[in-house]
Amino acid sequence: MKGSVLSEHAHSDQAFRFIRSCLDRCLDLHPNCVQPEGRPPSRLIDIGLSHDGYVRLVETLPSSRHEYIALSYCWGDGEVVRTTNSNYEEMKTGVPVSTLPRTIQDAIIVTRKLGQRYLWIDALCIIQDSKLDWEIESANMASVYRSSLLTLIAATASAASDGFLNQEHNASETKSPYHQAWYNDNGDETILAARVVPDFESHTEDADDDALPVSLRGWTLQEQKLSTRTISYRRQELWWSCLSESSCECHIINELPMEVKKFSFNSTYSITTAKEMYREWHITIGGYTPRALKYSSDRLPAIAGVAKVVQDLTGSEYIAGLWKNNLAHDLTWGVTELPAVGARSSVSTPPDYFGPTFSWVSVNRDVSYQATGQWIKDEQCRILAAESLPAGLNPLGHVKSAFLTISAPLLDSVLWLRCENAQDPVISSERYFVSCGRQELEVPADVALETFEGVNQDGIIEKSVRRSHTSKTRAQSGTPVSLLYLGYFVEFENPNTKEKHISRTYLVLGKSPTDMTRYERIGIIKQRCVIHEDSSEIPRLCDEFSVSVITII
Repeated sequence: MKGSVLSEHAHSDQAFRFIRSCLDRCLDLHPNCVQPEGRPPSRLIDIGLSHDGYVRLVETLPSSRHEYIALSYCWGDGEVVRTTNSNYEEMKTGVPVSTLPRTIQDAIIVTRKLGQRYLWIDALCIIQDSKLDWEIESANMASVYRSSLLTLIAATASAASDGFLNQEHNASETKSPYHQAWYNDNGDETILAARVVPDFESHTEDADDDALPVSLRGWTLQEQKLSTRTISYRRQELWWSCLSESSCECHIINELPMEVKKFSFNSTYSITTAKEMYREWHITIGGYTPRALKYSSDRLPAIAGVAKVVQDLTGSEYIAGLWKNNLAHDLTWGVTELPAVGARSSVSTPPDYFGPTFSWVSVNRDVSYQATGQWIKDEQCRILAAESLPAGLNPLGHVKSAFLTISAPLLDSVLWLRCENAQDPVISSERYFVSCGRQELEVPADVALETFEGVNQDGIIEKSVRRSHTSKTRAQSGTPVSLLYLGYFVEFENPNTKEKHISRTYLVLGKSPTDMTRYERIGIIKQRCVIHEDSSEIPRLCDEFSVSVITII
């Protein structure tokens, strides 16, 4: 079969030939990868010619049409060379390549090898100590990566100082069992060789990429997701991906069905309906929230580029990480690991305001949406108003405040705690439950909870439950809470018995300590039950629910 010689390391001529061939093929044969014309990034790095020892920051004009390469990488915990107000003129004059971190030096090498002159790197092309410039440029991330000729992914580098061209591949250790010069039927010189076939699992969706540093950083998700073309520098070989196809040096990925490919083409730009886009957003959030951010406050800005793509297609208003036109469904997020009350320091709510409690952005936890089943919003659940106030110039970035006014079935209940392993303080933990009629349902809380006292609108002191801000207080059994019914998921239908297996979804709410007339989310319940297909009504947990209008902040 037709193949190619594997590169022994990322800096080899063979590796560059692979990149060049993939790029040329895409530019010549892929109409889906043609990029729309738009304004270039405000600044680019002019890397000059191959022998230049200096690079400089240049300001672009709206009418300029510069081809450029972009870099997706991990900054790491150490100091990173960056553009600031104090060194801005120096960056424009020129800086020695030798003073730049190894990863950036490697990106310059690759860009020059590909015959390109301009490079976009966030640390250098955004004035890092200017809040105004940072907001303007971060709001333009979708365009920056969509319009780049190619995005280099430094997948193996955990810090900017590591570099990625020093990576040796398996081919450097495993010699080909057969390799000789060969002439084909046309008389062209080629190579006849044999090699060990890598395992298929390393190129499928089941492959575990958790060890790759670039897969652990929050910002890199949208950098890769928004790019038209990417080349990923991995431990074993190089991987190519564009909007039309995927490829790898060993060509195994070309033999796999598209649905199981690990590095398949970017699906975001191929989506054509709002329903599909909202589903893609849910998947994206599930993959994004486990990633690390150097600054927790970047939770919304680091995904704003993807949000821009979603908004352009759906036309929906953005409410702090959720979409107004899909809001009831968007409210159904849940944390993937339940907080153990005993480990309170790691599960308390952030001290700073990142977003409203009804949004996933308000918790520093891994979040996911239910991937299976059809979502059915309850007919009595109506979104009356929802707004978010941006904290800066980027309407998809930091938020200053937000609220949601909703009319839906509401039940006043109480919270109960059950202690497990109470005799051992090391492993002791408490679980939360709510009373609902004669039933007791466990509450998957967003974070650890605590009871507080506040003054209601009648001037009376009352207790409620909120997310914990400290390790010194905890929730008390018997404290009032409320359940808000949103709708249900149809998880399974049995055609033989005409039964539907559904999960009814409720927000668990406490009063807001800043305004006792409003509510805050503290958890979510998904209660499974079975109904008959002919049933016209979905039974609720108990009869005490009544439709109420409330505001959640």
